[in-house]
Formats: sequence, C-alpha cells, structure tokens
Amino acid sequence: MKLKAIKKSKVQSIPKFMIEKLRFNSIFFVSGLLFNITWCISLLITHAIEFYIIGLSAFLLIINGGCEIFFSLANKRKLEAWGLFIQSGIFTIITGVLILFDLVNIVNVNEVLLSYFFIAGFFNLILAGSLVQYGMIDWSRFRNLNWVVILLSASALLMLVSDCGDADILLGITSVLFGCGRMVLTANFSELNTFSDKVSREIYEKIDGVKIEYFEALEKNWDADRNLFL
Repeated sequence: MKLKAIKKSKVQSIPKFMIEKLRFNSIFFVSGLLFNITWCISLLITHAIEFYIIGLSAFLLIINGGCEIFFSLANKRKLEAWGLFIQSGIFTIITGVLILFDLVNIVNVNEVLLSYFFIAGFFNLILAGSLVQYGMIDWSRFRNLNWVVILLSASALLMLVSDCGDADILLGITSVLFGCGRMVLTANFSELNTFSDKVSREIYEKIDGVKIEYFEALEKNWDADRNLFL
C-alpha cells in the first residue's frame, strides 16, 4: 500500500511589510467615509434614494474601484493579496458604470446595489483570510462587519424579490456598515505599518528559522514513516 506524500508547507520569509510599508492605505478610509456621508446626505434630500442610486453611488463606485486598482498596483510587491484588490476594483467599476448608464432599467437599481454589497462582502471575507498572515493584527472586526453586510444585503434582496416591504432602510444600513468596514481596513493597515516598529526584525528571523527547522524535521519523519509502508 502506498500512502500519498503530504505537501511541504510553505514557509514565509520575513514579512514584506518589515522591509517596505504599505502606501496609500488612507484610500480606504476616504472611500468608507464617502459611503457613509453620501447616505446621510441622501436622507435629507427629496427623492433621496433615487438621487443616491443614480448619481452619487454610481460615481462613488467607479472612483472606489479605480482607487482599489491603484492601491493594488502601488503595493503589488508588498502585499500577497494584491490580486484580490484588482478583481474587486474591476467588479466595482463595472457595477458603477452599469448604474451610471442606466443599463439595468428592467431591474430595480436597489437590487443592483444590494447585489454589489453582497458580492463585495464575500470578496472582503476572502481578503481577510489572506491578510491573517500579516503580523499579529486582529482582522476579526473587518471580517465580522462584512458578515453583517452579507446577511443584511441578502435579507434586503429577499424582501425586494418577494415584494414583502421596503428595503431602503436596510440598503442604507448596509451601505454605512460597508463604509465602516473600509475604515476598519484602513485602521488595520495602519496598525500593520507600525507593527514592525514594535517587533524587531531579529525576532522574525528567529521565527522563520524555527519554522524551517520544524518543516524539515516533519519532512524527514514523514519520509521515514512512509518507508515502513512501501
């Protein structure tokens, strides 16, 4: 009987943020703040929801998507998850253009925005999972906010599809929470940039040395045990 060999785990070298810090992370704070301000302004205007959907939200999404792509390219060599920002940025721009040119007149535009928040929430969950490897930073707030965004947007979509009530309030809450999530992301990136000032590079080198030694020993033990079954 032949046993399958386990894949050798990837040993990460000294984290890239120890050598060169992330740039332009304030983009996400501004983006999140604009999501919140836009919704608050829209509540004070007659036909606010229509104004919010057709005007400010479309431009906000397009600008937001462009900023994500810019951030991704600016930090390409420093961030393992840079590709997720590219994908999310493209998706955001497409959604904004779709709303701006009113190509969805056969569908409620609220549904388009809620669908965006729903899918973007999953993008952010994948992103949070990728960012866990960077330092002793707590990504749980970012993750939890996006779970709430997903659940609220799904609930609002169900209300719209089944015609059980007005989902405008849920849309507003979802937008604000999504904006808060982006602001939390900025705070985490800022903490990540200062983390290297708190932990010396020598400590990371020692941790990397222990990891390499551990996986080498694990591989040798596996090879020895495997020979018993060959």
